[in-house]
Amino acid sequence: MNWFTVMPLAIMLALSTVFARAPLPLHPSWSARLLATTCAMTVVAALGTGVFVSINYAASLAPGAAGHVPEWALFGDDRPVPDVAGVPAVLLTAAGLLITGRTAVGWLAELRTARVQARKPLETDVPIAIAVPGRHGGVLLSRGMLRGFTAEELHVVFQHETSHLRHRHHRYAASGALLSAVLPPLRPLNERLRLSVERWADEDAAEAVGDRAVVARTIAKAALAHPHSTGPAAAFAESGVVQRVEALLGSPPGRNAVAGPLLFMGNGFVTSSLTGATLQLDHAAAAFLLPLLTLR
Repeated sequence: MNWFTVMPLAIMLALSTVFARAPLPLHPSWSARLLATTCAMTVVAALGTGVFVSINYAASLAPGAAGHVPEWALFGDDRPVPDVAGVPAVLLTAAGLLITGRTAVGWLAELRTARVQARKPLETDVPIAIAVPGRHGGVLLSRGMLRGFTAEELHVVFQHETSHLRHRHHRYAASGALLSAVLPPLRPLNERLRLSVERWADEDAAEAVGDRAVVARTIAKAALAHPHSTGPAAAFAESGVVQRVEALLGSPPGRNAVAGPLLFMGNGFVTSSLTGATLQLDHAAAAFLLPLLTLR
């Protein structure tokens, strides 16, 4: 085991920290794609590195069993993994996998509940609109929203929520929620991702309605009486209301027809490469770099 083993994870953590703090000068659609990719790949890097180190630690404790482990899952060198690295890796990986499973089960249960509720309006005076993904999903509205909003405002709500459904924003939200659960210090990245997703749907609604001020007013009106919610069914006014209203009262963001796709594809290539690079880097170090250093 050497420093190459954890380098991809360290780079992903650094990248996630930067994206969590530095606003991206992109259209919300590209910001959301960039942040969601980073969230997902950081989780994969964290769990993958943990599993990789744990397997090699187990092989260090039971050298006789190492012959039954595929060669690609072992480090490039034969040095045993010390307890100071192996024990935390096993414990943290087990905890991470458990949290991942519990988070996924919780989300699926919430999604099933939302799909059942989507069959009829919610019996509450609170104005609620939720996008329920899936074949039996749709836009779930409350009695309070149907009674308290004008036809023009309801049009805004439907355009916003159908944007969530059309672009499958629940998948973006899932990657951020999983990152928050597995790596709590990176929750600010999830918050930025949620805001980007909502801004994306806001811009779609503004383009369909043709009046940014109407969209801003509708969001503000819903937020005044709307309880915050999270989960696979994104609510109409559940994230960054002030920033969203301010953005809608300004000029439309640029489409980033060139910069957006280039940055997204570049980020996807880098992050996916890093999450799968631990094994290759370690073997490369053992096969090429370490012999060169020994010769010197």
